[in-house]
Amino acid sequence: MKIAKRISKTTDYISKKLKDKNLSGFTLNSLLSIFLFIYILLRFFYINDEIPFWYTRTWGDTQLASKSNLYLIPLICLGINIFGLLLTLLNKFYIRYLEDIVWYFIFFVNLFLIGSVLRIIRISSVPFEAIIDPKYVNLLPSFVLAFFLMRILMPYFIEYAKSRKIITNPKVHDHPGMILQAPSARGGGFVYAIVFLLLAIIFVGFKKELYGVYISIFMTAILGIIDDYQNTHPKSGYRFMENPVLRLFLLFVSVLPVVLSGVIIYNVSNPSGGIIDLNIFQISMGSNSIQVVPILLTTLWVVWLMNVLSWSNGVDGQFPGIVGIASILISLLALRFDDITIFQKHIAILSMISAGASFGSVKYNWHPSKIMWGFGAMSAGLVIASLAILAQAKIAVSVLILLVPFLDALFTVSRRVLKGRNPFKGDRGHLHHILLEKGWGVGKVALFYWFATGIFGLIGLLSPERIVLKLTFVIMGVVAFAIVTLNVSLGLKKKEPNTIT
Repeated sequence: MKIAKRISKTTDYISKKLKDKNLSGFTLNSLLSIFLFIYILLRFFYINDEIPFWYTRTWGDTQLASKSNLYLIPLICLGINIFGLLLTLLNKFYIRYLEDIVWYFIFFVNLFLIGSVLRIIRISSVPFEAIIDPKYVNLLPSFVLAFFLMRILMPYFIEYAKSRKIITNPKVHDHPGMILQAPSARGGGFVYAIVFLLLAIIFVGFKKELYGVYISIFMTAILGIIDDYQNTHPKSGYRFMENPVLRLFLLFVSVLPVVLSGVIIYNVSNPSGGIIDLNIFQISMGSNSIQVVPILLTTLWVVWLMNVLSWSNGVDGQFPGIVGIASILISLLALRFDDITIFQKHIAILSMISAGASFGSVKYNWHPSKIMWGFGAMSAGLVIASLAILAQAKIAVSVLILLVPFLDALFTVSRRVLKGRNPFKGDRGHLHHILLEKGWGVGKVALFYWFATGIFGLIGLLSPERIVLKLTFVIMGVVAFAIVTLNVSLGLKKKEPNTIT
């Protein structure tokens, strides 16, 4: 119990402190200083005794200095961080956006100093092995750019959403599953999709294999923003989209370009060993053939994962963490092979763009949220499902990465069907609702989903392929039992008569 209380206090503390711009900015930049110090320490043995350090001196040997001077740079970074913290804390004039300006400036200064150190070490050292494989380092630019582009665009979109009244007000908009306490803009999923498409074109370009993915993401983004608009404007001409059956049909339509472009699951693992070939029935059309079963099952699988993720969008800060961590894991899956192709590198880059954009929205989606992902969250689900297939991730691994949302969605649909209700009509029976009923804070619930996604995803990533399917069934059984127990205990608690003491 003591450990559980400590974990609870720690997660609550982290969730509260994430709201503080100054603390988060100082922590991030201090971590960069620590990273720089550790990197110099690890490389110190390989560096020449004298290095080109003082570039302002006369060209030649006078520019060289002792390699120990490199440790001055992390200290300079830390000094700049402390100065920035003092500047923001002593902001007596309450200059708007001062904190943002200061911490962005310090961040880019730190990046410049880190780049300088890396260059000095590279040109002043004997050959050494890379600490981190370059194939992973090459993913950082796409992640960083997506992260900051999302951070930059989100405030402008929030202002735009407010001007167009695309805002969910819990006092006006009623939804059985809503836990929102204050008005929040909608459309975060739309911004994510636009950032993803823009950077995908910049970093990867137009590839034949990705045409369908791009088109489908754009379609779901438009579908999402229209739905967000009609949801916040009851008298709009788009109100017909409130019909859950129609929305489900439109999701299937939006997935078609992905599947028809060749993003298809052709086989699955057999629990008893071996592979099950899904391509058992084809329809010939001229010189082409249509793989009926793989296309149907892939379409159902992608739409199911889109809904699985969307239903985990009920708590502030929960969704972007799940998407971000899942994207990083898919990126690692794409690079797991010995002989990596250009296409696999592209899938890894696309996954990191998704991760960067997701984590870039956390600041605005954390409790209390300034913007909700809305129905556009389906775009993120489409990205995750499509990239997982292109990365040749086994279905068992995909399930492990999204295990908690997956089982929660499975139980939710089953519960609604058994009660004779519409399986697509919202209620307060999701796992995050149960945890909130148990007394968990919003931040704690969000971090729990982040942690579960990371742990189960790493298990799937690191497990040998020969046992990953069996391991998935075992873990699913354990987690399913825990979810059922929580449901039953909450149900019994609600049935207990009130007593007066």
